[in-house]
Amino acid sequence: MRKRISCLLISLLFLCCTLFAACGESVTGQELTSGDYLYTIQDDGTAMIKKYTGQAVCVTIPSELEGVAVTAIGPSAFQSNTNVTDVIIPEGIVSLGDSVFKRCSSLESVEIPASLTEVGVNPFAGCEVLYDLIIDPDNKNLKMVDGVLYSQNDYRLVYYSRMNEKGKYEVKNGTRIIGAEAFYECTNITRLKIRKKSDEEGAVALTAIGRRAFYGCENLAQINLEDTEISTIGSDAFFGCVKLDNVTFPDEVTSIAERAFSRCESLKELNMPETITSIGEQAFRDCSSLVSVKLPQGVTTIGKNTFAGCSDLEEIILQDGLTYIGGGAFMGDRSLKKVVLPESVDYIGSEAFSECTGLEEILIPDGCGYIGPSAFNKCMSLTSLTLPSELYTINPSTFSGCSGLTEITLPEELEEIGERAFFCCTALTEIVIPDPVEYIGDYAFSLCVKLDSIELPEDLEVIGPNTFDEAQLSILPDLSDLIEE
Repeated sequence: MRKRISCLLISLLFLCCTLFAACGESVTGQELTSGDYLYTIQDDGTAMIKKYTGQAVCVTIPSELEGVAVTAIGPSAFQSNTNVTDVIIPEGIVSLGDSVFKRCSSLESVEIPASLTEVGVNPFAGCEVLYDLIIDPDNKNLKMVDGVLYSQNDYRLVYYSRMNEKGKYEVKNGTRIIGAEAFYECTNITRLKIRKKSDEEGAVALTAIGRRAFYGCENLAQINLEDTEISTIGSDAFFGCVKLDNVTFPDEVTSIAERAFSRCESLKELNMPETITSIGEQAFRDCSSLVSVKLPQGVTTIGKNTFAGCSDLEEIILQDGLTYIGGGAFMGDRSLKKVVLPESVDYIGSEAFSECTGLEEILIPDGCGYIGPSAFNKCMSLTSLTLPSELYTINPSTFSGCSGLTEITLPEELEEIGERAFFCCTALTEIVIPDPVEYIGDYAFSLCVKLDSIELPEDLEVIGPNTFDEAQLSILPDLSDLIEE
């Protein structure tokens, strides 16, 4: 009997332990609520605040929630809170996640304990009136130097105060990283100086600029990166720096990420070192003062919209080895007059040169096998063009609106002409369609008001019902059997 009771007790104890473990597993990672805080239990059994939902002006972060120690404040926990003005972070919290207080427009003061050593992407980006960041003197990692927050663990400049006096700033010697969003929308910075790397043993140089590091710094006019060891310029790093007129790159840089210099409206010239092999999409979009660009030899791809909206761009020098020109790469660059594509180019994306209204001449290599839809849409100054022999399809709207086009030579092996391919080419007077063409899309030559001569292939199989609308063709064979309704 005693043995049976003992076995029963052991079984009950095992069951309780199992249930307890299961409950623990179910709580870990789940979103819980305590007062004005949403939080989760982390793997180490401590709590991380995910969201503050209150409306208080002065907030003291709790050190415990429902008896569980709080050690972390998660990403964006207070983001865009317009009420809070003062925050006290208690001892015991070790980590601030990315953008914790981003755009807290009324935040004036934050107290940081000695225990807090881990800081993510600038927790205070967009805090317009934050004038007092008080760090416990016993904190071994975080230091405030002249209104600038540094993380000593990773040699990172974390945060530059928007309350600093307007003018230039010299980055602290030994800084390795300008962190993501470090100068986010800091309109008070006009010039950045980075000290040359010291020859002293153990000295470090700047090696990275994070994403959005100088995003929206409208008054930043000059930055010299020549004495750095930066290999990558992060995405959106200088996005919207509308007064930036000159950038000097270091020889070590190999890549410029997407939108890195987008909307730098005063940037006039680019002197990119030959070490660069990658330029991201929209990297220089809407750099409306940019006049001349020479791409480094190692660049094989121009991404989507990379130079779109560079309305003053007159010259683009592309080197052999370039194979791919992405969609909208030069869209709207109305000052471009002549473009010579290297022999290596085999792909031109959709809208690549669309609305380049000043483009008079473009030389396309014979080996280019793809030209995307609307690639030369509204290139009104383009007068003549010879298409590459490897091109088998003219995509929809490729030359739509090329009102100055008088002469075009189609490749002998062409098989298909897409819808609106030559729509509104009002100066085109004649065209010879090669024999292999079996399909001509609807409106392909519509509104070609001067077109009075065309030679169609005998084996043409399909033609759109409005293909020659408003064309002044004097002789056109009966195509009723081929019209695609």
